[in-house]
Amino acid sequence: MDIDQLLKIVKSVPKEKLRTDAGLKDLLREIGQKSGKAFTDQQLNDYVARFRKMARTEDAESMIDKLTQRGIKPSVLNRIKKGFRK
Repeated sequence: MDIDQLLKIVKSVPKEKLRTDAGLKDLLREIGQKSGKAFTDQQLNDYVARFRKMARTEDAESMIDKLTQRGIKPSVLNRIKKGFRK
């Protein structure tokens, strides 16, 4: 799955789904299906816990820094930034 497809999915997510754990699990299952992956309940619980922790402690700037450290190319990061500005 490329960045453009991922940004389209992120933009299409209703904010209500991000407010509950059940909504997040549904969203993760949907993204998994679109990318050809199936998640177990334990994996979903772990991802929801990570999301909740990041939502409390991270901001956009720190997330970009982490992606840079992981080796994401600057051109991809610029596309992500532009995608969120639209």
